[in-house]
Amino acid sequence: VRVNAPEAVLFWITTLALAGSLFLAVHAVIFGRPRTFRLAQGSLLTGLLTLTGLGVLRWVRSGHPPFVSLFESMLTGVWFLLVIYLLLRRRSDVGETILAPVAGIGLLLLGWSASLPKNASPLSAALDNVWLFIHASFATAGAATFLIGASFSTIFLLGEERHGRFAGAVGMLPERRALPRSVERTLLFGLVLWGVMLASGSIWAHSAWGRYWAWDPIELWSLISWLLYAALFHARLALRLSQRVFCWLTIAAALTVVFSLWGVHYVYETIHTYG
Repeated sequence: VRVNAPEAVLFWITTLALAGSLFLAVHAVIFGRPRTFRLAQGSLLTGLLTLTGLGVLRWVRSGHPPFVSLFESMLTGVWFLLVIYLLLRRRSDVGETILAPVAGIGLLLLGWSASLPKNASPLSAALDNVWLFIHASFATAGAATFLIGASFSTIFLLGEERHGRFAGAVGMLPERRALPRSVERTLLFGLVLWGVMLASGSIWAHSAWGRYWAWDPIELWSLISWLLYAALFHARLALRLSQRVFCWLTIAAALTVVFSLWGVHYVYETIHTYG
């Protein structure tokens, strides 16, 4: 199934919406204009709606959820990123502070996906299994959650120098200590999602290939990412790791998640083929 004109239009509208959201959010931060910040949120919501439409259209045309190809996996990752941001925005004032990095990360992933093959492939016998969709859902949701944690860390590190100006941009910035606490909660949630991804992937692998674990590069890097976050969480709680170091390491760990989910194919031969 080749990408059609409606899918292409929705993809580029989503890209422009996130680009606009990023521009407006940065403008709000620099010039301290809460009204512009609200426009940035509206642009992000527009991007989520068009991305949802793209996913539904692709699902209907291909006959399977948009998880199978690398292009689809990235789109789903961006979708979870925007949904989790909006949920945080509704539950806490802290959530709105990460609009700019969330829009920026989403825009980077969309730009990356634009360079990938966009044709939808039929499911092979090994992929036609409910465990694939459980595994892929938790993988993309977990990656999005870790990227949200990296967004919180980015804002905390930037806010160390320009706390007052940023507070004026969003109207009311919570106490700075609330940002590392948000990183901790997000990290813990991501650990659970990524752990379910690993467990469901093992069950699926046994069903498809007759073994639970094969030390494939994607399996190995996914495990490394989970262990790295677990060690980081332990260091923060038990060893009293400083807020600054904790936030820097959270950003570094997020890069390993992106690599394990979408970058391993560029470096290693793997049995985990998309599409």
